[in-house]
Amino acid sequence: MRHSKIHKFCDATLIRVLEGLKSYNNDVKYGYVQRELTNDEVEYLKLFEEEIEVRLKYHNQMRRWEMYVNGRPLGPRRERPE
Repeated sequence: MRHSKIHKFCDATLIRVLEGLKSYNNDVKYGYVQRELTNDEVEYLKLFEEEIEVRLKYHNQMRRWEMYVNGRPLGPRRERPE
């Protein structure tokens, strides 16, 4: 997955990728895993993590806005308005 293709993935996939990135970064930070990446790759992972967080934040804002404007319930099951 490239950061330019993030818009093609659903929120659940992005959340799983974000959790994996955070877990890996914490393992490296606390010394559980030896970092085998170059500094450029580490910066790319940080950029990737930030990009995913921005995209998820935007999706959540749009869902809230849609709920406010259209009066639709926020949740997995959406019922048709009468």
